[in-house]
Amino acid sequence: MINFLPRLISGVLYIVIIFTSIVISFETFIIVFSIFTLVSTYEANTLYQKIKSKGYNYNHPLIPPLYVLLSMIALIYIPFSGDVKYDPFLILFIFILIWISDTMSYFFGSLFGRNNLKIEASPNKTWEGFIGGLFCSVFFSYLSFYFIQEIFPFWKTILLGFTIPIFGLFGDIVQSKIKRKAGVKDSGNIIPGHGGLFDRLDSAIGNSFFVLIITIL
Repeated sequence: MINFLPRLISGVLYIVIIFTSIVISFETFIIVFSIFTLVSTYEANTLYQKIKSKGYNYNHPLIPPLYVLLSMIALIYIPFSGDVKYDPFLILFIFILIWISDTMSYFFGSLFGRNNLKIEASPNKTWEGFIGGLFCSVFFSYLSFYFIQEIFPFWKTILLGFTIPIFGLFGDIVQSKIKRKAGVKDSGNIIPGHGGLFDRLDSAIGNSFFVLIITIL
């Protein structure tokens, strides 16, 4: 309970910063996400230096700072990949799906989680949590297309709703493996109760290249 309040406040503030930076203008989006890129890349490089100091052989095809940097660049390009100069709804829709998927995965996993995904880097992940997050992501995609605003064609909307939880899990696993090799719990301490920016952006980083490909098809 002691950590709940700062975790809640910092989590809400993080969402507000992302939301406002996206909707105000492309300048604010570029500034905020450039800062996010620099900080998360720095955190990833710090983890990588710790891994090297331990003498581990890192097997991922991209070293952590390069993986984060390229993924964030792809993420930043998403709202500029549509038919207009800057479309905030493209990137906002992606983050909403990520937040829904992550939140509902945690909710269903905490409430109903019984069957472990058996992922060594993320031992607390369950099938119930993953399927719950996946269902809510697809369901929101359907609702957003028919009742809120048509941002993508229907097939893209549903595809993103289905795959964002999958690639979000991929991003979480990759980051967890990096942290485990570095021997740390969090990538940083910039966000009270949540760790570093790399911790908060792991799902978005895992999704960035796939989402960019979908938006430009």
